[in-house]
Amino acid sequence: MTGQRAAAEPYATRFETEVTSIDGRRVWLERSHFYGASGGQPADRGTIGDIAVTDVQFADGEPVHVLAEEPSFRPGHRVLCSVDWSFRMYCMRAHTAGHILVGAARRLLDDSADGGLEIGPETVRVDLETGATVDDETLIELDELVNRVVWESRPVSWDDVPVAEARDRDGISFDAEVHDAAVEKGRVRVVTIEDENDRRNGNALAGTNGAANPWDVTACSGTHVRNTREIGPVTVLGRSRPAEETHRIEFAVGPQAIDRRTVEKRAAFAATSALDVDLEDVTDELERA
Repeated sequence: MTGQRAAAEPYATRFETEVTSIDGRRVWLERSHFYGASGGQPADRGTIGDIAVTDVQFADGEPVHVLAEEPSFRPGHRVLCSVDWSFRMYCMRAHTAGHILVGAARRLLDDSADGGLEIGPETVRVDLETGATVDDETLIELDELVNRVVWESRPVSWDDVPVAEARDRDGISFDAEVHDAAVEKGRVRVVTIEDENDRRNGNALAGTNGAANPWDVTACSGTHVRNTREIGPVTVLGRSRPAEETHRIEFAVGPQAIDRRTVEKRAAFAATSALDVDLEDVTDELERA
């Protein structure tokens, strides 16, 4: 298995295991479903025994759990562990939405490449490497495409392939520097958002060979939902330019996305009222003003 157990089994959030080592507040477990911060995705939250987990660091191929206080249990003890499902699912939704956005960008922008992702507590940012222009209309098109893919209920799968194969195969987004966290022992973990036709025909297969024309195939170490419909509402918020050919797109999922859409709808209704025109005529009326 390439990568973290949490990424391979993202829906497993309660488990019992043996404590193998303790160093102050740092704890090692025989088996762990906690995700260690990696590839722009934050560490899982939760508890080991009755003690809160404040951080999980993935080091030397093993998750190191940092607790809020020194534990009373000792190496050899068995403990009940619980991953905070709400935060795990938020990260799964956000990370998968990021892949959908990268796939949308490839369809809208010339020579667009994935420049990395970072999941924050309220918003997510995706860096796109492209020399194309990214304007307001582009953001609208990205928002529309992302939400259409969510609505289409496309299967999402993950597998691992040899690094050489990932480099040579057309259609796989793989940059050894950007996606270094997805590589382990000569193999790279790949996440696939399937072709819509596979969804309709019930032919979705795991791995990179399962879709004739997948929406996105990207090297990735993170956790993901099994189907795009689990993501829910997504709203593109804005853009910035951290480098000459890097466009940073910020978006929100879930409640933050709903809140933003509420603000946008209020603004749209206010504009129709102030201009005394239908919504589809607001832009033309503003251009004439």
